Amino acid sequence: MTRWAEFATAAPELAEAGRRLLVGSDGIAIGFLATGGASGAPHLAPVCPIFCGDDLFLSAGARTPKAADLRERGHYVLHAFLGADDEELQVAGRAEEVRDEDERAAVHAAIPFPAFRRSDPIFRLSVERCLWVYWERVGQPDTKAVRRRWRVG
Repeated sequence: MTRWAEFATAAPELAEAGRRLLVGSDGIAIGFLATGGASGAPHLAPVCPIFCGDDLFLSAGARTPKAADLRERGHYVLHAFLGADDEELQVAGRAEEVRDEDERAAVHAAIPFPAFRRSDPIFRLSVERCLWVYWERVGQPDTKAVRRRWRVG
């Protein structure tokens, strides 16, 4: 499991772009989480990722499809909102439910607003791959996408 801090050490430019694109000017992170259901159907939900210590976390309502998908299959893709000039970022990996009460308390303390119940599950998100796309020469005839990728291992 590659923690956010390990990803940031391995790919600092991508991690900086990810944090910048995920965390808004108000200090609240927001993005879209994609998971797969038991039937294979995709689920997509807006989420508020939580940066805490060396990790990236997610709190999910106990009875939501995203919590069930993360518990049962563990795979996720997190996509940031589009940035200026359609800059985009997605990270993907596996989620692991956090059961340690001290760690859960630390994550709750890092949440900048009171929207989550203390009893809701919290998941640590590993980073196994990342895609960052930005554009060069925006608005000119030779505009082109620059795609930066990173994979664990």
